[in-house]
Amino acid sequence: MDNEIFRKLEEWLGIILGFLILLLFPAGIVLAEKPTPDPELPFYERFQKNLETGVTDPFGFHYYFRDGFRTGGPYGHFKMKIGGEARLDGGYMGANDVLKRAFTDLPGWKGNFRELKIRLSGSLYENWKFQFDMDFANVRQIKDIWISYGKIPFLGTAKLGHTKEPFSLEGFMSNSNRTFMEMALPVEAFFPGRNIGILCQNSVLDERLTWAAGYFLITGSFSDVNDATDYLSEAFGSAVSFRVTGLPRYEDDGKKLLHLGFSYSHQFRNDTRENSQLKVRAHPESRLTNDTFVNTGQFFTEAVDLFGYEAAMVRGPLSVQGELFQQFADAESVGDPGFWGFYVYGSYVLTGEHRSYDRSKGIFKGVVPTHSFHFTGGGWGALEAALRFSYVDLSSKGIQGGKEIDLTAGLNWYLNGNTRIMFNYVHARVMDRDDPPIDGGNANIFQVRFQYVL
Repeated sequence: MDNEIFRKLEEWLGIILGFLILLLFPAGIVLAEKPTPDPELPFYERFQKNLETGVTDPFGFHYYFRDGFRTGGPYGHFKMKIGGEARLDGGYMGANDVLKRAFTDLPGWKGNFRELKIRLSGSLYENWKFQFDMDFANVRQIKDIWISYGKIPFLGTAKLGHTKEPFSLEGFMSNSNRTFMEMALPVEAFFPGRNIGILCQNSVLDERLTWAAGYFLITGSFSDVNDATDYLSEAFGSAVSFRVTGLPRYEDDGKKLLHLGFSYSHQFRNDTRENSQLKVRAHPESRLTNDTFVNTGQFFTEAVDLFGYEAAMVRGPLSVQGELFQQFADAESVGDPGFWGFYVYGSYVLTGEHRSYDRSKGIFKGVVPTHSFHFTGGGWGALEAALRFSYVDLSSKGIQGGKEIDLTAGLNWYLNGNTRIMFNYVHARVMDRDDPPIDGGNANIFQVRFQYVL
């Protein structure tokens, strides 16, 4: 039954894409026959302008390409875009004998597609919006599938579907806008991720204060691998989550700002059902390996409370950000353990740009280069250097999942608003884990990523 659902989704996605290809084919003929406004322009620029100009069919629908394939209705009531994200990672992982004994396949050169995502999004009559994301890297996995309605008095926007829970600054941000290749240790360990539910969010006081709250079924990843527990009938439990942020300072269109925030999530779980067990873990700020250096393993719990505290500052090209997390599990059989972690990092944009900020959601949007990279002149893009310190402690009471310290150095080259090349070096230290036994483990990870987003 579950595989049948995915087959139907793929069939519908294939029908939609096929229909759009048919639309693009005649559009390409029309575009090829249309005279360019400036025949002196190079061929590539003329071709790009033709794509952006697009074509209109006899019914008034406009088809064009601008950061993805787009179409719109004759009166502007309907808009749709097909885009996506691609992240290709590669690098080398080195480890000392302690980690080699625990994870025999860890050392060596590695590479993979971190994400290969297709996104279908759009709007209807402005207030209605929808989005569908499917990631084809490694396994087929639905990331986002939701509809939303905006401009509701007090509530702002209500979103229904599979989406991120409102928790954590770095967790709530888009993957494409994060400073480092992977989330910090405690963010991966404690961020609830995506689940099925309803989310309401709004901004007030001239967008100086934002809030988001929702109720979710803990379903986890929507993938089609055999051991995925991601269906409504097999939900782990339910959760109530909220996040509130404030901007005590916001000047010069975000070039100077101070951000503060707080998140809380309460999870209701079944302490007797096998599939409802809790597992807390984190990768070593790299997905070149599937090994998690710290991992509590599964244990029964009746309830979980998550607390997150966040702060960030931007002063021109300089940015500083940090978060602190606490998790308390109502698990009498293992002594009601409590876990915690934090990270802090600083970044500096060497070419003078600054991290942009979305005041309506209380998150960062990333760096946009003033001058995009071009082989024939015009600019070299933007260059950013960053350094992060992360710590997570997953050993408490009857659980000995380990402690890890990561020091990560990063260099980002933003070629344009869509393309980025990232270099990360991670030094990880692991201790106090009992299964497998690790105390004094060290790893050095060199990794690079090519990222393209439409």
